[in-house]
Amino acid sequence: MGNIWHTNIEHFLDLDGLPAVDLSRPADLLLDYFGAIIEAVTSQNQQTTVITEIRCRRRPGRRRCEGQILAVIDEDDSSIIRWECPVCSDRGFLYGWQGTVWDQKAT
Repeated sequence: MGNIWHTNIEHFLDLDGLPAVDLSRPADLLLDYFGAIIEAVTSQNQQTTVITEIRCRRRPGRRRCEGQILAVIDEDDSSIIRWECPVCSDRGFLYGWQGTVWDQKAT
């Protein structure tokens, strides 16, 4: 069974809305992962589930999961991106992503 992440991207940003430069290495890696999910979803012009090319970061049994992340902007609340790995069930919700450097709809 995977984890359920509730992530507000704004917690990773500085006061100018840019990725904070003083993040720890694990936090920086998480930000890269979540940012890639945001880019993948917002680069699509449709509100359907996107099969991303992003590999799951989970390591069940100390072996890297082979799943690719599925993601979609929530149909009931467009401020939320829902994502999940269909292989290991790691999943989560991304908040505060609108207008960030990863938001392709803002460009």
